[in-house]
Amino acid sequence: MRGFPKVLNSRQDYENIISDFGYTAKVKRAYEGLLNTAEKYEFDKELAAESDRTGPAPEYKVMTQEEEGTEKIVQYKLVNNPDGKIFKLGFTIGEVEEVIAQC
Repeated sequence: MRGFPKVLNSRQDYENIISDFGYTAKVKRAYEGLLNTAEKYEFDKELAAESDRTGPAPEYKVMTQEEEGTEKIVQYKLVNNPDGKIFKLGFTIGEVEEVIAQC
């Protein structure tokens, strides 16, 4: 292999970068990116005002959206993402966090 891979598509790819590059900053970033797929934001509800949010960030994200010339304030909630790349490749959150901690 020449240089750090641009695309990591399998569990073996992730394991290979550890054996090829060690616990470096690049490996840490790759595993952090994988960990970020464990959760996602889903629409929760529309708000009358931004101050009506249910909870603090990052669990809740409030955004202003424009639809047909009208602005509305919507809230998104951070939820588990069973379709995340981390789970599709067969990793657990603990395994990924362990690699990140070693970098």
